[in-house]
Amino acid sequence: MHLNPDHYLQIDGRRVFTPERNTAAWERLYADLAAALADSPRRVFLVIGVQGSGKSTWVKARLQSAADVICVDSTLATAARRSRLIEIARRAKSPVTGVWIRVSLETALGRNRTRPHDEIVPDEAIANVFRLFEAPSLSEGLDEIILIDNDAPAHTSRNQT
Repeated sequence: MHLNPDHYLQIDGRRVFTPERNTAAWERLYADLAAALADSPRRVFLVIGVQGSGKSTWVKARLQSAADVICVDSTLATAARRSRLIEIARRAKSPVTGVWIRVSLETALGRNRTRPHDEIVPDEAIANVFRLFEAPSLSEGLDEIILIDNDAPAHTSRNQT
């Protein structure tokens, strides 16, 4: 299962963003996560990183090989943004892994420019996420953190404890 708040912003095949729609998208994502875990507790992957880091690409590859997981795919740039997701998983007694897809600002900006027109994020917004970004920590309640350096050659990863 792949949960991304951007999926809830789609109208007629294109993404339509407003602050109100974004708030509603997150509330729907929280509800869908809770419902999915109530049906079947399973591992939750919080896929964390700036726009253009490769989060959705990682999720698509992961879901092809593991149907027993839920991937939440968003910038999740701060501990505060991650906390409610962790709380929902904890209530369901589901383990939570943070997957931090790390890239340089230059790489993120370059990849962003190749997106479909309605999915391009303003450069300033990506730079703001870089400034705000808080590295995930086990102290947040994550069971594990996987760091993937996506500026390095493909398949470079290591566990961070």
